[in-house]
Amino acid sequence: MKVNPLPEGHHPATHYDAIMQTRPRLAVLLSLFTALMTALVLTSGCSSDKKSDAPLPDAATLIKESNTTTKAETSVHLVITVTGDIKALPISSLTGDLTNTPAVGASGKADILAFGQKLEGVEFVVIDGKLYGALTPGSFADFGPAADVYDVSAILNPDKGLANVLANFSDAKADGRETINGVDTVKVTGTVTADAVNAIAPQIAATGPVPGTAWIREDGDHALMQAKLDTSAGKSVQMSMSDWGKPVTVTKPAV
Repeated sequence: MKVNPLPEGHHPATHYDAIMQTRPRLAVLLSLFTALMTALVLTSGCSSDKKSDAPLPDAATLIKESNTTTKAETSVHLVITVTGDIKALPISSLTGDLTNTPAVGASGKADILAFGQKLEGVEFVVIDGKLYGALTPGSFADFGPAADVYDVSAILNPDKGLANVLANFSDAKADGRETINGVDTVKVTGTVTADAVNAIAPQIAATGPVPGTAWIREDGDHALMQAKLDTSAGKSVQMSMSDWGKPVTVTKPAV
């Protein structure tokens, strides 16, 4: 077989030649990709920095506006977390739905301390001022006046509950921004009077002002998204709220 010689000055194509021809195109693509990623990072960073660098709202004004909103609320989904041993308060955590219309009521589940042991996921209902609990799943018993144990439904009471806590919140100071339950809030620290603390939870038996923290929605109606009362060293009660205004139905259980 006869092989025609290559014209003078021509060399066989190699992988090196192919790579060299492709490199300019790769360089362009890499440059475009790098520019795009840089733009995205800068845009994201600028948006976040702009928000975090913005001056914090006036804390006292936020507390006042949140108080107005909270007083008008008729229902809420609530999560209570108790840290430390508050002997007269028999719950360690509680999740429930509260309403004050058409009647005051609450229902949910709680981890409680009873008979010297911790019982988890105990169903409860508060209706007509009485507390019903199911220490055995599905089997409710009447535990008498809810106020003698813990009346969670009082949290929506404008004269005793969260609105009253905000009304008696002093030395308010904006202490940064935090996201609570997916909502952008301003963290406000201060103190709450003993009377307001004992109104929402008599079992705390505060004898003086209690350090308090409120996380208030920064925009809109300035809804209260979370509140914390530091009752003493290492002991606190935290309440996280969501679904403000969502309809809630509470049914009296069979006993």
